Amino acid sequence: MTEGKYYFFDEDSCDLCGVCLSKCPVMGLPVEEAKEEVRRLVEGEEARHVFSKCTGCMTCNLLCPKDCKPYDLILYRLYERYRRDGLPSIARFMVTPTQTPSNVWSLALSEDERETFRLWEEAAEAAERRGVEEVVYPGCVMCFPPYLSHSKLFDSLTIAMRNELCCGEPFYRIGVLDVAEQAARRLEEWFRRIGARKVVFPCLGCYNTIMKIYPERFGVKYDFEGVAFLDLIWDKIESGEVKVKNRLNIKVTVHDNCHSKPFGDKYHDLTRMILEKLGAEIVEMKHNRENASCCGLAAFAIRQDPADVVNVATGVIEEAEETGAEALVVRCGGCLTTLSVASTLSLGRMPVYHIIELVQKAIGEEPQRGSVERSGRIVKLLFEELPKQFANLPERYWVTLQDREER
Repeated sequence: MTEGKYYFFDEDSCDLCGVCLSKCPVMGLPVEEAKEEVRRLVEGEEARHVFSKCTGCMTCNLLCPKDCKPYDLILYRLYERYRRDGLPSIARFMVTPTQTPSNVWSLALSEDERETFRLWEEAAEAAERRGVEEVVYPGCVMCFPPYLSHSKLFDSLTIAMRNELCCGEPFYRIGVLDVAEQAARRLEEWFRRIGARKVVFPCLGCYNTIMKIYPERFGVKYDFEGVAFLDLIWDKIESGEVKVKNRLNIKVTVHDNCHSKPFGDKYHDLTRMILEKLGAEIVEMKHNRENASCCGLAAFAIRQDPADVVNVATGVIEEAEETGAEALVVRCGGCLTTLSVASTLSLGRMPVYHIIELVQKAIGEEPQRGSVERSGRIVKLLFEELPKQFANLPERYWVTLQDREER
């Protein structure tokens, strides 16, 4: 078939083997049905399973024996749907914490978190005036829990962010590929304008999106060295710059987020190495590393139903509890927020920690643990606002990137 600009799936190499969907940790279709489902996706026919069961975990791209990128095929079909139908009004409430000031994530921020974000905005404006060679780019996903930056781990680092500088990953994951490309090119220009030579990414979602997905899919070129914050933490611990004062002596299990998967075992291993260095004992969930489930956040993309987010996240919490661990550890702000909400809904039996918070504990800092309080606010908002949002479901819209003049 002749497809459009954003058709990144390698159809010529695909032999419809079905491995991507038969070994999928979520769908696990029988081989023959998996083959037929792939054929339906390739031919542009209505899929029978993907658009009701897929959670967007990206594992299918890793499973494909010919590197055909089946997840990109799913995204392209989502893009076709978006171009035809737009997004439901509820997506304004659910997608991205900074692009839409009235959505659930931004509404749940505390005042001190809003003040932190204001400081990031001031730093972004100063960078544009004077330039900055080394900058921390928190991205939308760290804007979920901006209090994570309230640590000496970030001392001497410039954190800069503005509403309109979202990396576009949420648009990419929901299939709004043209807007994702616009966000990519906006960032390309912004980093060039401030003269960035080194960019630190606390969020692996931003890191993977900006350093791998956008150059490979959209041909966007970023002229700086990208560093994942996990690498920075490990280097500081190994060099002795950050000293472990209090060994944790806690049994934990790890949720491996979607964007760690394209890097192979690197960040799966590094997360566990850091935790062991801090004195934690690790027990593994049934689904881990490349077979880990999405935290639930990307599950919204398929049916655009908040219930899918909650159901998937609750399943992760239940699996974490089955390990007998005392806590669940994540390395993504989005996972922290989503799984904290699920933990709250399950009466908080499984505490959820970002790895930065456990590093803080080990070096003698007291983490703020803002996700606990905010998850309660999010649950309250969901109960209060979702009926209003569902009342507007017939309304559809198409995304335009926010400009500074609109703020």
